[in-house]
Formats: sequence, C-alpha cells, structure tokens
Amino acid sequence: MDNPAYVIDCEREFATMAGAREENLSEKTRPHTFEEAITLTGVGRFHYKLLLICGLCFMGVMVEIMGVSLIMNQMKCDLQPTLEQQGILASAGFLGVVLSSHAMGFLADTWGRATTLRYALCLSSVCSIVSAFSVNIWMLIVFRFLTGFFISGGQACVFSLCGEFHGSGSRIRHVTLLSGFLCTAMIFAPAMAIGILPLRIETIVLGMRFSSWRVLLLANVSISLLALVGISALPETPKYLLVQGRGDESLAILRTIFAKNSGRDPSEYPVKEVALESGGASLSDVHGFLDAVRLVWHQTVPLFHRSRLWHTLNICCIQFLIYFLAQGIFMWFPTILNELGTRNGEDTLLCNVLQDFNIASGSGEDVASCSVEVDTSTYLVMIIIGACFVLIYLIFAYIIDYMGKKNLLMAWMVLTIICLVALHYVEQFALVVISLTIVMAIGNCGGLVSTIAMEFYPTHINAMGMCFIMMVGRLGAVAGSNILGRMLFASCDPIFWALLALVVLLCTLGFFLPEKKRAQQKKPSATAKAIVAATTSPIFAINSK
Repeated sequence: MDNPAYVIDCEREFATMAGAREENLSEKTRPHTFEEAITLTGVGRFHYKLLLICGLCFMGVMVEIMGVSLIMNQMKCDLQPTLEQQGILASAGFLGVVLSSHAMGFLADTWGRATTLRYALCLSSVCSIVSAFSVNIWMLIVFRFLTGFFISGGQACVFSLCGEFHGSGSRIRHVTLLSGFLCTAMIFAPAMAIGILPLRIETIVLGMRFSSWRVLLLANVSISLLALVGISALPETPKYLLVQGRGDESLAILRTIFAKNSGRDPSEYPVKEVALESGGASLSDVHGFLDAVRLVWHQTVPLFHRSRLWHTLNICCIQFLIYFLAQGIFMWFPTILNELGTRNGEDTLLCNVLQDFNIASGSGEDVASCSVEVDTSTYLVMIIIGACFVLIYLIFAYIIDYMGKKNLLMAWMVLTIICLVALHYVEQFALVVISLTIVMAIGNCGGLVSTIAMEFYPTHINAMGMCFIMMVGRLGAVAGSNILGRMLFASCDPIFWALLALVVLLCTLGFFLPEKKRAQQKKPSATAKAIVAATTSPIFAINSK
C-alpha cells in the first residue's frame, strides 16, 4: 500500500511541473507582431502574382492618361476641336486624378484597399469605353475627366495594397519594382498607337465613323480590365483587417499566403495569433453627411499632426517639384527632338535650337483641316525612352537595399545636376538627347519618395497619405506641362540655370526625408532557424515592429 504522504508529495511535484509546462506553452504561443507574421509567410508565388496585378493597375492609370495625347491629330478630323478645347482635353484626365485622389485615399482607409480599387477600375473602364463613342468634343472631355477621376485610385491606393502584403525585408524592393510599371506603360501605349492608328477604318457605328482613334481608346481599356480581373482575385490586405479589429480574417489570409508561397498546408503556418494594432476608421461609423465629413476630417488631420507636419510638407514639396520638372520636359520632348532633327546632324547648343523655334507656330491652323497621316517616329522615340526608364527602375530595385532610399534619391539628383550643367555646353546630338533623358528620368525618383512615404505613414492613414502626396505630384505634372515648356522656348538659358537651382533644392530637401531605420537583427533561436529552413520560399530575418 502506498504511503499517503509520498502520494501527496508526488501530486504536488507533478502539479508544479504541469504548471511550469503550461507557462512555457503560453510563452511559446505569445501573439506575433504583424511584421513577424507577414515575414513568416515568405516571398513567393503569391507576391509575384500580386506584383503583376498591382503593376497592371499602375499601367492602366498611365495608359488612360497618355492615350488622349496620342489621338490628338486623328481626333480632329471627326470632332473638329479648337486649340483651347484640345488643351482642356489634354489636361482633363490629370484634373480628374487630382480632384479624386483625396476621396480615394479616404475610401481606401475606411472601406478597404482591394474593395476601393475594384469599384474604381470598374467605373473608370465604363467611362473610358463611353468616351470612345463621343459624338462631340465636350462629350469626350467630360468622359476623359471621369475616367481620370475614377482611375486615380489605381495609382496611389495600390502602393498600400502592395506594401501591406510584404514584410520589411521585401517591401522596398517590390514597391520600387511596382513603380517601374509606369514606365512599361510608356512602351505599351505608343506601341498600340503604332499598330492601330495607321489603320484605315471606314465602319459606321451608331451613325458615326468609327475611326482608328476610337479603336485605340477601346484597346487601352484592356489593361484596366485585366487589372480588375486580377484585383477581384486578391484578398484584402491582412494589415488593414488587423487594424480594423478583424484578427481572425487577417490570420486566415496570412495562412493562405503561406500555403501559396511554400506549397505546404495552411495548418503548418507557425503563427497562431497576431497582436492587434491600433484601430482605424470604418464606413460603418457613418450614419449621415456630418458623420462622413467628420470621418474625412479625422483621416486627413493626422497627416499634419505636429510629429508629421514637417515630413508631410517636405514629401509633398519634393513630389510636386519632381513631377513639375519631369512632366514639363517630357511634354515637349518630341517637339525638341523634331527641332534638333531639322539641323541635319549639325552640332549645336540646345538653347540655340529652342530659341529659334516659335512655340506659337501652327496656332493659326484651320480647325476644319486635318490629316489622317500618322508619323510613327515620335511614338518610336517614346518607346525607347520608356525602355530606358524601365531599365533605370530595375537598377533602382536591385541596388536600393545596398544604397538606401535617401542615398539613391540624392545620387540620381546629383547626376541630374551634372546633366543640366552639360546641356549648357554639349553640342553633339546624341549627348544632348542622353542628357535630356536623364533629366526627365528624375520622375523615377517619385517612386522612391512614394516608398519612403508608404513606410512613414501608419496603416490607418497610409492610403490617405499616399493619395494626398500623389495628388500634389499630379498638380506638379499639370503645372509643369503647361508652364515649363513655354518658359524653355521663351528664355532657355536662364530657365535651365533655374532648373539646376531647383534640383539642388530637391537634393537638400531629400536629405531631410524620413527613413525607417532597419531594426538590429537578433540572433535567431533554434525554433526560428527550423522554421526558416523548412520554408521553400525566401524568408527574411524576423524583426519586431
């Protein structure tokens, strides 16, 4: 028979051991931070699909905005616009993007990134298709404005959508690669124009001659429709769901991403619970007009909080000036090339060529006269420039981890300064074109600034912040395309020196941009090493947020 005292001692000992075991288990199942959880999903098939879909959204924006400038000459034959109406048409899409960017940011932060993009792409596609059947110039202007109004979400919101599916180790590279799709659009749109605009189409549809420019507008919608199909297959970002207090849904999506990247069962995902983040705003809180206004206000004010005010103003200023310079030169680049070409290969200073050109030439053109002949040489030049920009973005994506965002940004600005100085002295045609192209490529730095901003703003106002700074950038593009070109033709030499001072200012402002410090990588435990070794996709070191 057992000794009762011995039995009691054994029970106490086992109880103590069980309690210690429970404590150890509770320590092991502690909630992971979001950065830990998203890093453990790996980077694989899901993220490459995500990059393609988000890239198509980006391409859709650029193609729709650029599409109008490619049809100007052919459209005149059917709609007979005045020069003023052509100017309004050229800027209608940009104006739509500017006016809706704030609203798109608000909806993305309160309604969801993927949901907002689905509706935005659907409505913009409908408006673009309707614009192809315009019976007069004002109908075309209105529907191109609406196309820009709705498609603006495809540019700014997509930064948040892409970035929130990545951990800190892969986010910068993928967002930088995403920005490169804008340049891919610069290849796609002119290539479509070369293939479609020279066609002679005499078909009558709904009582109107269905010319090749209408076909081109319809063809451009294909990118947005492909993006819409892709977005419809994507889940909401797990980080957004976590901020909204929907932790179980967020964890389910993280398991799905893990399974797609690793090819393993979702149950093998090592994270059992993700720590909730601070709550964000939701449209479910809106019960009237005043609630909506109050919610918009609460989403916007944090951008200008005392701790963020300087950085927000700095980022907006840099974006405005970058796009002012890049778009202002790009708008007139084909004209500059044509003027350089008239010199029959003669070496001459760029400013000598521009000062001899009368920018008002052709202003007295009879609006009733038009030509269906298509000069594809300009489109070929645009394709070459787009290819150069894509190459630049690829270089950015693969050296950004080594140089850092701010260092890369300022290095490119220093190169831009050198090229602006060279334009005062070089006379060879090839060197002039290369220098101008590098100066225009400063627009690529807008993607770097957007990456910095995406990391700077917290999740609950991230989309609003991205949309706001992109709105300011678009304002710079509108101002540059309407002002800078005319100033260059009027007084070239002083303006180039002014642009040099502008880039020096940009370089100075870039030095003060916020940059998220990389956390010190801790030596991984045996458990972490086992998890990393077992995952088939690349896994980056786990960092606490």
